[in-house]
Amino acid sequence: MRSRSAVVALLLAGSFLFMPSHAWGQIQIAGEGRAGVTFPTGDLSSQGAEAGLSLGAEAQFTFQRNVTAYVGLNRHAFSCDSDCDLGPNPRSSGLNAGLKYIFPSPPDALIWGRAGLLANRLSTDDSSRDRNLGFEAGAGIDMPVAQSLYLVPHLGFMTHDAGDGFRANWVTLGLGVHYHF
Repeated sequence: MRSRSAVVALLLAGSFLFMPSHAWGQIQIAGEGRAGVTFPTGDLSSQGAEAGLSLGAEAQFTFQRNVTAYVGLNRHAFSCDSDCDLGPNPRSSGLNAGLKYIFPSPPDALIWGRAGLLANRLSTDDSSRDRNLGFEAGAGIDMPVAQSLYLVPHLGFMTHDAGDGFRANWVTLGLGVHYHF
């Protein structure tokens, strides 16, 4: 499963490199960094995981006025006290890619929704599980604060298989900074 996840992520990222040169002239490129809080649900919550810190970075390619493709890296950590069955410092980290759709919005608040694939691995300080595919969905608002610079409050849901019938699910609530190059 690990090699299939890597192949899917490479194909998604590589597809942007092989676009015809005239198409590149129409694409706007942006970068986004985000931080937030994770709220474990399902199996993670039942094993004792609690809220933690979420970090991510993405490259975004807008090829139509309201459609953006993204590819990025993410790390979602969870707190785990002595009652936690997962082990010390549980986290899910990996790659993500998908599409973001910007809804008709006023110019000072671009409302969007997004969906994509994850290729993440659930690990702790003591062990690491295989990387598995999953999906993510989210919503947020791009709020301009300066020329080409946006603050991005966002809400998301992530899920992926973690092996042995265990499913890692969590919700994130955070804030990002988005810059158009």
